[in-house]
Amino acid sequence: MKSPRSMHSKKISPDYRLAEREQIVASREASVREREAALQLQEAALRAREAAAETRADVERLMGQMREANERLIVGAVRAQNMSDEARADALRAKTELDDLMKQLGEANERLAASAAHAHALADEAQLRQEEYRQLSGRLLTLQDDERRRLALDLHDSTAQCLAALAVNLDMVDATNTTLDARSRRALAESRSLVEQTSREVRTLAYLLHPPLLDEMGLPLAVRWFTEGFTMRSGIQVVLDLAEVGRLSAPIERAVFRVVQESLTNVHRHASTKTVTIRLSSTLNAVALEIRDQGRGLRDRKSHRKDDRTAPILGVGIQGMRERIRQLNGTFDITFMDPGTTVRVSVPLSVDTA
Repeated sequence: MKSPRSMHSKKISPDYRLAEREQIVASREASVREREAALQLQEAALRAREAAAETRADVERLMGQMREANERLIVGAVRAQNMSDEARADALRAKTELDDLMKQLGEANERLAASAAHAHALADEAQLRQEEYRQLSGRLLTLQDDERRRLALDLHDSTAQCLAALAVNLDMVDATNTTLDARSRRALAESRSLVEQTSREVRTLAYLLHPPLLDEMGLPLAVRWFTEGFTMRSGIQVVLDLAEVGRLSAPIERAVFRVVQESLTNVHRHASTKTVTIRLSSTLNAVALEIRDQGRGLRDRKSHRKDDRTAPILGVGIQGMRERIRQLNGTFDITFMDPGTTVRVSVPLSVDTA
């Protein structure tokens, strides 16, 4: 008799067996997949551990760097604090020095302001003194001209007339007295000659003090008359180039004539020349005068050498000429050359000369 199992096995169909095998295969494949998944998980865990290890290393490295940076920061902060203390000390010293300098500067400014005020006061006083000197100089020149005019009139009206009367008396004595011996007649003739010479000198002196032609006929004729007499007395030839300037105001004519007079006197005394050139011209605004000679000039002979260009010593006459022209707001210039001297004068015609 057969067993139930064998009976049952005989009854299993082929399809059932195929399904069973497929199930077994599927089970095996699932087992393989599980093992592969487990392996993948293990590999992932390994990589995670490795990554964690690398991360820990990075973290430790970063932590070390942070500690080093923190240490440097602390050291830098300490140094900065020390430097800050030194900087504050330096700043305090600098502030103290600056305050001291500012104080000194303030004191210097005060001294400068005081000096400037003093200099300004001195300048004002000097200007006042200069104006007073100018007024005094103008007054003195006016008084000098007035005195010259008075002396010229006295010489002409009094002394010259007395000499003329003396000459007439001497002529009368000579004509009426027939008892005089030869010695007395010689003395009378010498006296007559002395009277004539003195009369000429008095007339010349009176004209030099104040030429009447200057008031009567004007500047050009007065200059021409004076230079003719100057040539006769000195032997120096004067070349004239006188424009027709017409009648000028009395102060201008007197001042320009005095410049001509003083300049020719200086030429006669110092220049050692034979010719002088005088040019007189005028424009709508000014009258100009130029006097030029070819002599030695007025340099200081003691200090002057051939290669020395030092300024010459100016006399009282030149200073008087300069002051006369300055009183009229004109310009006076004197140039010393080798050889010769040139005087240039320009006087404005519009100046108030009252």
